[in-house]
Amino acid sequence: MPREKKDARYLNIKLSSYIYDQLDRFCKETGLNKTAATEKIMEKFFKEYFDKPEEERSPFG
Repeated sequence: MPREKKDARYLNIKLSSYIYDQLDRFCKETGLNKTAATEKIMEKFFKEYFDKPEEERSPFG
């Protein structure tokens, strides 16, 4: 029986070689594919960002 398709959208981005290499290394160490790893990393970042009061939000501070 095939897996149920998840609700998803495509995102095409250009990463610096350094960031791509870090992602690749992370995926090799954890066994996650790049999609799953990127989703988890972004999910954590957005949760931390949106959990702060709006006046305290800063994307990288």
